Amino acid sequence: MSTITDTRSITGTRAVHAGEETERRARASIAVGRTRGYYRLLFESGPVDAATFAVLAGIPESNARAWLAEQLDAGLLRAVDAPDGTHEELLLPGEFVPILLGDRGEPELDGARRLLEQHRHELPRVLEV
Repeated sequence: MSTITDTRSITGTRAVHAGEETERRARASIAVGRTRGYYRLLFESGPVDAATFAVLAGIPESNARAWLAEQLDAGLLRAVDAPDGTHEELLLPGEFVPILLGDRGEPELDGARRLLEQHRHELPRVLEV
């Protein structure tokens, strides 16, 4: 005899799968980054720490830390050693740039487009189109 598990709560709504909720939050965070120009800022500045990002973005450092952590958790940023070797900074990988900035054929994205083609199979799920 098989058992059927009811995943509805007392209110009758279906429980949301944790993975789906995580992806939904990541997509919302990506939308914030696109709307506010955060990906463009990361593209133009290169690796940054949260304090530097906060200054460049004109936001409180706590907000910068939270948004950067969401991007790191989603696999959209990479931690790299800072030039002074005392801490890590976050880098927007070149292969993600055409997707996150919106590719309108700008010559400045030529290298990023080539990287995307080479690494398309490695994209985090939230960037798959």
